[in-house]
Amino acid sequence: MQNLELKVRCLGAATLQQVEALACSAGAAYVRTVQQRDTYFLAPHTCLKLREWWREDDAAALTGVAEAAVNQAAERPNRGQEVAEGSRERGREGAFLISSRRQERAGAYTCEYLVYPVSEPAVLRALLSAALGVLAVVEKRRRFYRYGHTRIHLDEVKDLGSFVELETVIDEEITPGEASAEHSALISLLELDRLPVVPYSYSDLLSGHCD
Repeated sequence: MQNLELKVRCLGAATLQQVEALACSAGAAYVRTVQQRDTYFLAPHTCLKLREWWREDDAAALTGVAEAAVNQAAERPNRGQEVAEGSRERGREGAFLISSRRQERAGAYTCEYLVYPVSEPAVLRALLSAALGVLAVVEKRRRFYRYGHTRIHLDEVKDLGSFVELETVIDEEITPGEASAEHSALISLLELDRLPVVPYSYSDLLSGHCD
């Protein structure tokens, strides 16, 4: 699989809420809120991480904007079904092993990745930690919206702050040119071009590997 991706740093929680409001105004569909723990391993040829996640979609966890988006999604059952069918994070919790390679450039970058579901994450985490070593552990709360072929991630990352990530999926349903156009249009709609671009992963930021 391949994504066209962008990460920007928010100037606090208020900016994150403003981006969320713009996403809802643009017609983005709320999908879920999750807690994620990403364990990055010292793999020599790829970025290798174990992602463990659990849902946080109870009423107390939702912001006012997200709650309104849930109600709007309920009124659009076909679109909600499409979102659910395109999601890997089904159920209440789970884990994936993800291998990815990025081609970085100023602003957005492309990312090729492979995803493998994991049934016993604690065992795999211990095995890979012993075999490869751990680069970093990233813990975050993520609110997830979808706009067309683009995933909008509103992230609150432990020890790092607030960020917005866009991931426009390039597959058989959309050409690279169409994906690039949608990606650029959403950057403008969410006013992300006003925020500082972060061309690094969260593991790079935590470990200091940002040269």
